[in-house]
Amino acid sequence: MKNNNPSDITRIIKILLTFSIILSCEKDDICIEGSENTNRVTIGFLKHDSKLPTGINLVNIKSIDNDSIIHEEFSEDILRLPLKVNSDKTQYLLNYQDILDTLTIYHKPTHKFLNRSCGFKSNFLINPNTKIIKEYGWIREVSIIKDSIFNEQQTNIYIHY
Repeated sequence: MKNNNPSDITRIIKILLTFSIILSCEKDDICIEGSENTNRVTIGFLKHDSKLPTGINLVNIKSIDNDSIIHEEFSEDILRLPLKVNSDKTQYLLNYQDILDTLTIYHKPTHKFLNRSCGFKSNFLINPNTKIIKEYGWIREVSIIKDSIFNEQQTNIYIHY
């Protein structure tokens, strides 16, 4: 029978503790830039008479519920707006030549867990009840082209003006 030396036992304990500490460490939780994000609704603009895509000059675009201006002096042909992930309705005030129209987008969010560092990503399905509210508005019609929002490359809604 072999007599165990106390220094051998101490060495074995140190090795086991070192391995248990190394194995219990977690990798860094960093969400890499360029990872998937929650997509925004993509809105295009059409001249009502010609039905051709065109740019528009908006004074500003304002979110109704949190009273914040999303864009000031927007002048492009494609608008990308965030939708609420915790609601089924998002509303924006669109100001064109100091005439306001309210765009109400009804949607159903679906959430997908990516990982611990990035959290969740939300996709949306647009409900056909999307509408405009106006008294003397500039928007003539809203048409839904693609009701699923899984990327920002395809136009989902056209605003005819």
